[in-house]
Amino acid sequence: MATSGSTNFSVTRDDIIKRSLRLLGVLAQGETPTADQVTEAAFALNSLVKAWEADGMPIWALKTITVPLVAGQSVYSIGLTKNVNTPKPLKVIQAWNHSTTSSVDIPMRVITKQEYNILGNKTSSGNPIQCYYEPLIDYGNLYVFPVPATTDATNNTISIVYQRPFEDFDTSTDTPDFPQEWYDAVAYGLACRLAPEYGVPSDSRKMLWQEMTIIKQDALNYGLEEGSMFLMRDNRSW
Repeated sequence: MATSGSTNFSVTRDDIIKRSLRLLGVLAQGETPTADQVTEAAFALNSLVKAWEADGMPIWALKTITVPLVAGQSVYSIGLTKNVNTPKPLKVIQAWNHSTTSSVDIPMRVITKQEYNILGNKTSSGNPIQCYYEPLIDYGNLYVFPVPATTDATNNTISIVYQRPFEDFDTSTDTPDFPQEWYDAVAYGLACRLAPEYGVPSDSRKMLWQEMTIIKQDALNYGLEEGSMFLMRDNRSW
């Protein structure tokens, strides 16, 4: 016997919808959902995907971008049509200052809003070594400190690692913006979201939710980065 040699199994938006409706007993095998059922399920599916962004930062959804520095500018907007034209970062987890002349990278401290607020003189000039990210509705603001002077802006850029938003399901043939190990979780998650709309009894809904939670947690556990952790004192004065 021989294996297929293929690892490219995938599903579409409508495949997920049909499976979820079968899990609920709304569709029998081989049946096709109505146009209204597809429309309503697609709405619930996109809502589910957006809600799951709050679960954290899975490896596949981490992205790195470069933020060009501008002399005297302390705030950089990141979002579609903004200073950095890309979908809004959800969270920034790492940053570094890159010298374009020496190619040396200097780690930057990603601070909280409270830490940024209590910085003494936010207009201090120098090569940025700290940053604070403020996520808004459609874009986010990256605050850097100190404020780059002309030389710093010319010779340095900032790179950030951030959690990007999950992509929408816009058409029937869109594939999930999730790895293959998440396909079951998405189908079960959608079934849980739709269950109240189809009058599924509370006991059955509870059982479905428990199954979904286990499947989803397995996918979440696999999607976390593994590595060593080191703790040390921060002796910087700001």
